[in-house]
Amino acid sequence: MLLLISEERLHAMIQQNNPQNKQQFNKYLETQIQTASPVQLICMLYDGAIKFANLALIGIKEKNIEKKTVNIIKVENILNELRTSLNFDKGGEIAKNLDKLYEYMYTCMMEANSNDDPAKIDNVLKILSSLRESWISISKGQAPAQQKQTVMQGTVKQGTKTPGTEERLDLAC
Repeated sequence: MLLLISEERLHAMIQQNNPQNKQQFNKYLETQIQTASPVQLICMLYDGAIKFANLALIGIKEKNIEKKTVNIIKVENILNELRTSLNFDKGGEIAKNLDKLYEYMYTCMMEANSNDDPAKIDNVLKILSSLRESWISISKGQAPAQQKQTVMQGTVKQGTKTPGTEERLDLAC
């Protein structure tokens, strides 16, 4: 989907306290969401989670408790949304594995919040980025790239063949 407004213009609109700009921005987002495919919506959620996780990292670095906490909660909310969007009937084993990953990332974010642990957020960012790349490949009609990256501290490896993983990832949602 092409952005009709440059990213810089969107950020400028958000930064201003003009109610008309906020209303235009909200309409733009609403239209973008309403016209997106299910796979594009998933990618938007990943984009948001990645953005807010990075902002949480900045909050930890700046020792800004409010910035860290607000953004971690946003990531947790997105992870919850991703979990509730899973279709276990159509997605089978893939949906179950995604559910476990989302739960794991949620736990990491909770621990990062209580311990100011940037390593936990970095781990979540790696997983989110890897999953996003897979969904982008699906949206382009390509098979997700084989990845050797270890996820969940070595317990689940992407790209490994296990029974039932021949199912399509786009059916998981």
